[in-house]
Amino acid sequence: MNEFGIIIIFFISFFQIYCENSSYNSETFLDWGLKNNLKLSSFIETSKLGKNQIKFIAKTDIDKGKELLKIPFTLMFNLSKALELINLKDLNKQFKEFHQLNISYQPNDLDFRKEESFLSYIFYLINHKPKKYKKTKFFEFYEKYLESLKKFNPKSPLFYEGRQIEYLAGSFLDKSIDDIKKIYQDEINIYSNKIYFKKELDFDEYVHYRLSINKFGLNISNHWTLVPFLNYFEDNYNEYNANYTIEKNDVIIFSNKEIKKGEEIILKSSKKTNIISFIMEGKTNEKLVNFFTDYSISAFSPGLYYQYGINDKKYFTDYYYNILEKDFDLKLAKLYKDSADILGGDGTDVWAYDIIELNLNFYKEHFESITLDQIYDIYYDRDDRINIERIIRGERKIITDADEKINKILDKLIEEERKMKRKKRAEAEAKLDL
Repeated sequence: MNEFGIIIIFFISFFQIYCENSSYNSETFLDWGLKNNLKLSSFIETSKLGKNQIKFIAKTDIDKGKELLKIPFTLMFNLSKALELINLKDLNKQFKEFHQLNISYQPNDLDFRKEESFLSYIFYLINHKPKKYKKTKFFEFYEKYLESLKKFNPKSPLFYEGRQIEYLAGSFLDKSIDDIKKIYQDEINIYSNKIYFKKELDFDEYVHYRLSINKFGLNISNHWTLVPFLNYFEDNYNEYNANYTIEKNDVIIFSNKEIKKGEEIILKSSKKTNIISFIMEGKTNEKLVNFFTDYSISAFSPGLYYQYGINDKKYFTDYYYNILEKDFDLKLAKLYKDSADILGGDGTDVWAYDIIELNLNFYKEHFESITLDQIYDIYYDRDDRINIERIIRGERKIITDADEKINKILDKLIEEERKMKRKKRAEAEAKLDL
């Protein structure tokens, strides 16, 4: 190669690097926002983490109650706006079919499952049918935002395989993972038929979109709405310095305590159980180790199956009870009395509560057998280890507390039974004396 050719190659390489790094040649995500009426206060500035990745930090000391960022509604989008901007007949037809399906989504106060799911499907189509969907007004306007969402990469157990997921068997975390996986797989099955994508969607990719949309969306005017720039704020339940409010559909982020110069702006997050936070966001909180809104276990654990030789699997899969309910023991005692024939019991209260204790004891022994060494052996990522240990510790306490409650009730029932037997014996002896 001659000297002139070497110079040309050097110039081309230099120009490519310059184009990739020069803000002059490419509009950044923040530039896009500011151009479209994003209001960034003089109190904060951005720190660049990488391409299309930024975080907000205090430029100076900030007093409580100061507006930091105003995200206009015109920057946001919900499903209706996305469909309008994409404006494709076949996609509108697909949504019409999807909208008629009878599906619900319990974890949300309002039923946003359809909106979250179909938005995830649209994101999937953009990636797999770029020639068609990247020519739409929707992609042209939100391209920078869609690129920025790739930063969100939760270490969710939904992506666990093999040994890592098997180790969680018997835990409420495992049941919760399975429940949410089934929800997402059911959605994938819908989109895989001939009306929609016509072939099965990749589970991991679809779930990534699903989690992103759940994490960075808000209920605005009773529609699930994606809010650009929320994805560049860390959030925490107990360690935060900012919050947001919704005014005339605009999202306003403000300081809710004094913030020192150089501190990162961290939003207050809602109170969620560690299990939900771990599954949906890949993180947990030490302050919420013992916080549960539901804890359902099988009324017929493998321990009962083994001890009583139960063969029908439906008892394990169909009979669950929430041990956080105030009178869960009464419902469970009735279930066992109704099932006395398969458990070989006499149907008394003492017998029924003895079965409750036996069932709980299976779970108690299971959690007591889990050690930090085992967790460290199976989970190589530091965050995974911390998150799993916190959740297992919380589950162990829930089971232990329930077991102690049943023990107290059982002791009381046994004592009452003894008193009743003594009373009957005394009455019998009195009759003999007569």
